[in-house]
Amino acid sequence: MTTKTFEAAVTRAVIKLLLGSRKLKSGVVITGGDALGIEDKIEIGRHAVETDDDLLHLEFRTGPNPALTGIAMFLPRDGRCHIQTGCRLWLSKSGSRGLILPQAHVRGHFRLAPREVVHIDGKPADDLSDGIERASTWLARQIMRPGVQYDDAQCTLWAQAA
Repeated sequence: MTTKTFEAAVTRAVIKLLLGSRKLKSGVVITGGDALGIEDKIEIGRHAVETDDDLLHLEFRTGPNPALTGIAMFLPRDGRCHIQTGCRLWLSKSGSRGLILPQAHVRGHFRLAPREVVHIDGKPADDLSDGIERASTWLARQIMRPGVQYDDAQCTLWAQAA
């Protein structure tokens, strides 16, 4: 699987984890690529405010062992952009829709709705590391399901649809 194909497959799986059977609609943009530098974050934050779209950037490590390493969120509110970096995915024991956990010092967590990212006060549960591991395992199963074939053209379409 090429890096491009891997990133597109992970992006599709992340959307499925966060939205379940619901479809992503205008108001939220999901991108992926390398970890962002400070200049990139400033530019994306400006763009998010201009377009009034919430933006999730999936950060990937490339090379022989590609992996999703974090999530950066850009949330325009009242003419300002709130930026959260170093976020992780979390999944409950019941396996219902996943959540986005900000860094430990940030209050609350986030849920992806079809048209926006919603902040929810409080952490989802006491087993934060277990929930992060469940989300990671869920993603790996989605990407590496037996019999599933990914090709670059198909993943490019998924990435454009997302």
